[in-house]
Amino acid sequence: MYFLFLGHKLMRLGIHADGMEYANVARNLANGVGTFWKPYHDDIFHPIFHEHPPLVFWIQSLFFKLFGEGPYIENFYGLIVGLVIFSCMALFWQRVRHDFQHSSLGSWWPILLMVSLPIFSYILQINRLVNTFTIFAIIGSFFAYLSATKDKLWIVFSLITGVFIYLGFIAKGPVALFPIVIPIMAWMVMKARLSISVISTLFATASFAAALLATFYLYPDSVDFWRGFWRDQVMLSIMSKRAVGETHWYLVERWAAEMAVPVIIAVVFMALTKIPFRQIHFNRPALFFILIGLSSSLPFLISTRQHNRYIFHSYPFYILGLAFLTENIGIKIQTILRERRKIRNVTVMLTIVCFLAALSSMVYRKDHIRKGRNEFYNDIYMKNIQLPERITISACPGAMIREDWLFVDMQRFYKISVTPKMGNEYLIVDKNSECIVQKGYQKVNHQPIMKYVLYKKIRSPIRQSFE
Repeated sequence: MYFLFLGHKLMRLGIHADGMEYANVARNLANGVGTFWKPYHDDIFHPIFHEHPPLVFWIQSLFFKLFGEGPYIENFYGLIVGLVIFSCMALFWQRVRHDFQHSSLGSWWPILLMVSLPIFSYILQINRLVNTFTIFAIIGSFFAYLSATKDKLWIVFSLITGVFIYLGFIAKGPVALFPIVIPIMAWMVMKARLSISVISTLFATASFAAALLATFYLYPDSVDFWRGFWRDQVMLSIMSKRAVGETHWYLVERWAAEMAVPVIIAVVFMALTKIPFRQIHFNRPALFFILIGLSSSLPFLISTRQHNRYIFHSYPFYILGLAFLTENIGIKIQTILRERRKIRNVTVMLTIVCFLAALSSMVYRKDHIRKGRNEFYNDIYMKNIQLPERITISACPGAMIREDWLFVDMQRFYKISVTPKMGNEYLIVDKNSECIVQKGYQKVNHQPIMKYVLYKKIRSPIRQSFE
């Protein structure tokens, strides 16, 4: 099912512009352009990309180094990240089930519920930073749980928790701090010892602080980065002055809409397997994971800058809570599949059909252009125009550079910066504008042209007016 939901999008063109912007930074790092604490996007708008912490860019740059710079790298990267998220959820699920001596139930149950979330298949294929950050969030929470519930090596686990909080912090910022409170939750819900929970929290905090201070000392550029990030991102978001979104309750509404889907699926299976409602009950693991989800998402209600993707990392915990709440449904399904051969064979056949359908749709929709992104791909990229790398070109009108995300597309596919200043060797003009092409330019791309006309300077000036 996972591959079916994502397969037809893996080889399309024109993902969300923000995701492509992040891919640009990662690809440039892979090319040796920019550094970890001074990541580079383009010469004009982001010569130093301070918009987000750099760890995810660095990780993705490794994929560009390994697999090249093809137009689908960031799409397949999202597919792989999703599989890692499943693995992390499975690890947490099985660990808690073992600790509480719950009956055997495969990790397929929480994974099935997770796949059904609309936001899951959407976010993974648009290359958002929160995708990779979610891995650190789950692993950090896992070690925080171990630090409070294991008698042996609990100090080591608490120190590792701090390390993963640090990794999450340099991947996404202060939102990564929530695992610090998980040992206390384990004491409240999972009957962990209070003394160990408190000391684990202190050790994790100390480990995180030590890693952060060591970074400041060893890499002075990191101090400048965090100063700018805190000023331009965190504070403006808290004060609702940056990209203001909806009301304070928008996330609650979106959360309810998202979680309704796996709940409905659980109810459908409940009816099909004839599980009585009395077998659906809260248990400690269910409450524990729901509390983790709340601790990682409720702080976002402070600001009106709200988007559903901001709490994407919280959904695996809500899903794990739901999976424990409805575990009897999963156990009944698992029993039926084990004991009834015909149903098991049909399930296997449906799995194969879904996989083949996903593979076919991926090939069939190769180079399909995402809605709203047609102009650049039809006018420039799909015409196989060759341009020199690491140059700056002019564009008129200047407003379309940002409004159309032209600076992102040109950087992704041509490693080119775009400026509203005239006089560069190449010029892109909106054919529907009133821009006049000066003497000395000739047209490069051919008809049909939807919007962008590309010009290049020639030695013998020929006057051309744009119609």
